[in-house]
Amino acid sequence: MGRRVSITVVNAATFCENSMLQIEAMHKIAKPESVKLLSIPKEGSLASRIGAYSDLISVFAKGAFSTVLIGDLRQLWMQDIACNINADNVVLVDDGAATNVFEKFIIRPSDYMLPVSMHSDNPERKLLAWELKSSLGISHNPTKFRLFSIFEFNDSKHSIRNTLSLLRQQFALHDHNENVERHFIGSPVCEKGLLDSKRYYDILTHAAKSHDAKTSLIYFAHRAEDIKSKAQILSDLGYTIEFHDQPYELACASQGRMPEKVVGLHSTSLFNMKILSGNACEAICYMLNENELAAMGTRHYGSDRFTLRDHIESIYDRFEEFGITTLNLQ
Repeated sequence: MGRRVSITVVNAATFCENSMLQIEAMHKIAKPESVKLLSIPKEGSLASRIGAYSDLISVFAKGAFSTVLIGDLRQLWMQDIACNINADNVVLVDDGAATNVFEKFIIRPSDYMLPVSMHSDNPERKLLAWELKSSLGISHNPTKFRLFSIFEFNDSKHSIRNTLSLLRQQFALHDHNENVERHFIGSPVCEKGLLDSKRYYDILTHAAKSHDAKTSLIYFAHRAEDIKSKAQILSDLGYTIEFHDQPYELACASQGRMPEKVVGLHSTSLFNMKILSGNACEAICYMLNENELAAMGTRHYGSDRFTLRDHIESIYDRFEEFGITTLNLQ
């Protein structure tokens, strides 16, 4: 029997400096033996995009794998790899709180079978894609997968509950920070045009005024935020800004920092910190109002099978289960 080797495949074409920093930090922990860098253009002809990863599939098809992990259903190249290699297990890893809307509109209707399409339109383009893939030796092999998630779903046969056990062990290894902290999870909602800056700053102001002066108020910047445009306002409100080359939860775990309270919008981190703290940490979500949700009802979210409103409300539906407090700031 050959030696087991872990391989990570990364598409480096859609380069995001902050995302790559987080990937590098993760690799220091996971330590894969091999990293394969692809360069799949975000735009361009189907032939150039599919051709960018077809050779790697040919190489992988010659081997055998115990487990294939998929990080994002929206990336069809990941699905193509999973459907063309010999693997004992194919697992879709939790895509944060977005997993809820994916499970409802994509995963469950497909009966946990790959490949799945995020879009229902343009059948001519789909046919052309399959013809190109076939010419490059990429097959269309229906493949069952399981979902690894912090959320519980009805199909217990194909879903695995992620209890964040490794992260909880990380917290246990460190002496907890004695300073009482309250964390605000930054969000790129302004950058993405979901909220105007005044509305976001009103939320930040309310959160700042609501905190005890004896506690440290920390703003954890999101990797996709334009933090320079917010820095002065955050400072004036009393926030200390932190940006890490790790996801928020990993940064807290590595430093033994468990906040008294974590606040934000519809962030996966609210759920994660409830799990990691054993419900000891209070989690608060500032809710979007009806006008804001209505505007999102006509806007798709990575798929034409559901809207951004569907996505947000699928997250809200989980709050009671996890004991997350909600605030409506009109």
